Amino acid sequence: MADQNPLYQPPKLAERILSLCCKGRLLEEIEGDLFEYYQIEREERSKFRANINYWFHLLNFLRPFALKKLGQNSNTIIMYRSYLKFAWRGMMRQKLQTGFHLLGLILAFTVCGFIYLHVQYETSYDKHHQHADDIYRIAFMNSNPQTRTPHPMAQAMVNDFPEVKRAVTLSPIYGPGMTKQPVILTQDATNVTHEVAEGYFADTTFFDVFSYEPVFGNPKDALTKEWAVVLSESTAKRFFGEEDPIGQRLSFNGMVDLLEVAAVVKDAPKASHFRFNFMLSYVTLKTLPFNDPWLSWDDFGHFNYVQLQSGADAEALEAKIPGWVTTYLNWSGGDLEALQNGDDRFALQPIRDIHLHSNLLWELEANGSYTYLLIYGVSAIFILLISIINFVNLSTAKAAQRLKEIGVKKTLGANRREVFNQFMTEAFVTTFLALVLAVPAMIWLELPFNRLVDGNIEVQNLWTADAVLVLFGITVFTAIVSALYPSFYLNSFEAGSILRGLKLSKLGGSNIRNGLLAVQLVAAILMISGSLIIKNQIEFINSKDLGFEKENLMVMDISGEPFSNKIETLKTALAVVPGISGASAVSNVPGGQFNQHSFYLEAQPDVEVDSYEMFADENAAKVLGIDVLQGRMLDKAFAADSAGTAFVLNETAIKALGIEDAVGKPLVWAENDNKVKGTIVGVVKDFNYNSLHVPIRPLIMMVAENNYNYLMAKVSPQNLQATIVSAEKAFKEVMPEVDFSFRFLDGQIEDLYREEARTLRLTIILSAISIFLACGGLLGIISIVIKQRVKEISIRKVLGASARQILWLVNFQYLLIALLSLALAVPISIYLMKDWLSNFTYQAGISPLVYGLTALGVVLLIGMTISAISMRVIRANPAQTLRTE
Repeated sequence: MADQNPLYQPPKLAERILSLCCKGRLLEEIEGDLFEYYQIEREERSKFRANINYWFHLLNFLRPFALKKLGQNSNTIIMYRSYLKFAWRGMMRQKLQTGFHLLGLILAFTVCGFIYLHVQYETSYDKHHQHADDIYRIAFMNSNPQTRTPHPMAQAMVNDFPEVKRAVTLSPIYGPGMTKQPVILTQDATNVTHEVAEGYFADTTFFDVFSYEPVFGNPKDALTKEWAVVLSESTAKRFFGEEDPIGQRLSFNGMVDLLEVAAVVKDAPKASHFRFNFMLSYVTLKTLPFNDPWLSWDDFGHFNYVQLQSGADAEALEAKIPGWVTTYLNWSGGDLEALQNGDDRFALQPIRDIHLHSNLLWELEANGSYTYLLIYGVSAIFILLISIINFVNLSTAKAAQRLKEIGVKKTLGANRREVFNQFMTEAFVTTFLALVLAVPAMIWLELPFNRLVDGNIEVQNLWTADAVLVLFGITVFTAIVSALYPSFYLNSFEAGSILRGLKLSKLGGSNIRNGLLAVQLVAAILMISGSLIIKNQIEFINSKDLGFEKENLMVMDISGEPFSNKIETLKTALAVVPGISGASAVSNVPGGQFNQHSFYLEAQPDVEVDSYEMFADENAAKVLGIDVLQGRMLDKAFAADSAGTAFVLNETAIKALGIEDAVGKPLVWAENDNKVKGTIVGVVKDFNYNSLHVPIRPLIMMVAENNYNYLMAKVSPQNLQATIVSAEKAFKEVMPEVDFSFRFLDGQIEDLYREEARTLRLTIILSAISIFLACGGLLGIISIVIKQRVKEISIRKVLGASARQILWLVNFQYLLIALLSLALAVPISIYLMKDWLSNFTYQAGISPLVYGLTALGVVLLIGMTISAISMRVIRANPAQTLRTE
C-alpha cells in the first residue's frame, strides 16, 4: 500500500470553542469544512500560519445564525455568564481600585502599542525590495570604516563568484568636498526651473536589484540609454503635473545636452536607507570626456550592492574577498598585509540591517539605532510589568475581603478549577476592557507621539494581522499572569478553615507583595537614573566648547561650481544686509560630511596622513570663530592661496606629522593621482567638525573658489526674521535660478544627536508613567494594609505612641524595600549606562549625584505616598476606632 498523507490536528482550543458555541445541527458540517481547509493550509504553509488561518476561518463561520442560544441547556455558558456578572459587579463595587487598575493597563497597553509600531517601522527598512533578504552592501572596514568601495567591484563579483546573481553600483551626485549637491533642472518646453536634490548615478542593473513600482515608462530599460533620466513621481509632478512626461526634455545645470525623461517610478517608501529624486546612468557619464580615477579600482568612491543567489552563504563569500580582491587592487605591501591578516576587510552588510546596525562614514542618510530600540522595548516591558504587579499586589492585599466569598463558593460545591476560572474571567474582562479603551487613546495620541519621537507611525497599522496577534498576545499574557498568583493563593485555603474564621495573620502573602514591589522599584529606578544620565550627556554635548561658534550662524546652499562666479557678488550683497556681520564661502560645514584624502611632508613621504579636507575663503576663521595658533589663515590676496597651494592644518594633523614648527614646511596633498605641492601657512586650534561620537581627526584647509557649496552668514539675534527676509531678497537678486534654502548651524549640530534627544524625550515620559504606576500601586496596597492595621495603630496611640513614631513604624518596611531596590538597581544602571556612554568619545561621565537624586526622589515619593494614607487613621479618635473594631 502507498503511504497516505498524515492528517494534521487543528488547534484543540479552537475545536472546543466551536463545539461550545455552534448549534448541534451545523457542528458536524462546519467542523468537516474547517478540517479540510486546515489540511490544505498545512500542506502549503507553516503550522503557525495554518493555525492562525484556522482561527480566522472559525470566526468567519460563527455567524449569529450558527450560534447556540444562551438558554440552550448549556451549563458551561450559564456558568461563564455568571462569572462575567460576578466580575462586573466586583469591578463596580470597587470603583477606585478598578479605575486605577484600568488606567494602569490602558497606559501600559498604549505604551506597548506605540513602542511596537515604532519598532515595527524601524525594523521595516528596505523590506519593500523583492529580494531584500539576498541584497548586501559592500563596506570597507578599517580604522575609519566607510560605506564606499571601488566602482568596478560589484560587477567583478558577478563575473567571478557564482554565488552573486546580480550587482549594482550607485553614487549620489556629489559636489566639491563630497557633499550631496542639488542640481538645477529646467524643463525645455516651458522653461520651468527647480532645484532638485538627491540625484544619483547608477548602473543599468539598478532596477533589477532594487524594486520600484513604475508609473510611466520602463525603468529597467531607461538606464541603458544615454542621456536618459528616471524621475521619482513627486519630482515628475513638480515639472509636468499629472501628465505622462515620457520623451520630455530637461536641462542639467544649464548644459547644452538635454536629458530625456525615460521613466517615472513611485517614490521610495520613507523606510528606505536611501531615496532618490532622479536617477542617471553611468552610461551617460561615460560619454563625457572623463579622465578621472573615480570610476577605477583606485578610488573608493561608490556604493556597491550585490544580490546573492537564494540560499547563498554571505559569510563564506565575505571570507573569499581578501584573496580575490588583491588581483584587482594596486596596493602597497603594508595595505595588502592589513587586508590579508584581517586588520582591514571588505564586509557584506545585509541591506535590512543598514538602518539600525550601520553607522559608517558616508552613510547615504542618517540611520537609526538598535540600542535605542532596545531601550524603548525594555521600558515598555517595565511599564507592563509594573501594571501587572499592581494587579497582583492589590489582589493579594485584598485577600481577607474575598476569603468569605471563596469559602461560600467551595461550600456550595465549587471546585478549585471553578474558583480559578472566576479569577481568570475577572482578569480577562479587565484587561480586554483596557485594550479596547487603549485603542482610542492611541488614535488620540498618534500625532503627539510622532512629534515626540520624530516618528512616522500610523495607528491604522494596528489592524494588520501581525499587530493584532501581538496586542492580543500581550493582553492574554497580562490577564493570565495577573490572575495566576491571586487565584492559586486564595484557592489554597480550605472552605472549613475559612468559615471557622481564618486569622488575618495566617494569610501571609506580604513577602510576595514586598518582593514584587521591589521589582517595580528596580524598574523605575533604572528608568529614572537612565533618563538623568542621558540628559546630562546631551547637556554636556550642547554646552561643550566645540572650538568654533555655532550660534547665530546661517548656512545657505549655493550649489557649488555652476555658480562659483557669483559667490563674491553674493557675499558683497549680504554684507550690506542689516543684521549680517560677516559671510564666508566653504565647501563643508561642521556637522556635515567631509571628503578625505591624504597628505605628507615633502621631506617625509613615508609619513602619510589620512585627512579630512575643507575648502574655505579668507573669512572662514572669522565667521566660524576658529583660533589661529601659528601663521595665518587663508587669504586669496596671496598668489599661492589663490592657486590652492597654501595649506592650513589643525593641531591633530600637525601631531600626526610629528612636527612642532609647521609654518613654512613644504607639504604634498595627494588628491588621488593628483599630487599638489604647496606650503603650510597656518595652524588652527582643533575644533569638533564631526560628531562628538568620534575623536577629532586631521583636517586640511585650502582656497578653491570653484569648490564652495555653502555660504555662512553671521547674523544678529535681534530682528532675526527681518534679517532672513532681507538675506533672501539679496540671494534671489544674485542667484534667481537657485531656491533659497537655509538652516542654522546649531540646528545642524543638534541633528547629529537626534537619536539621543528622541530617546531622552521618550524615557522621561516613560519614567514618569512608571513612577505614577508604582506610586499608585503602593497607594492601593497601603490603603488596604492600613485598614488591616487600624486596631494595632489605635492601641499604640492609647499606649502613648506619637504620630511620628507610628508614621516611622508604617514607613520603615517600605523604605527598607526602597533602599534594597536601590542597592540592586544602581550597579545594573552603572553597567548599562557605561556601555551606552562608550558610544561617545567625549563623555559627561556618571555623576554620583544622579543616584543621590534618584534615591532621594524615590524615598520621598514612597514616604509621602504612605504618609498621605496613614495620617487619616493616625488622626482618628482611637476610642471610636476600637469601638468600631
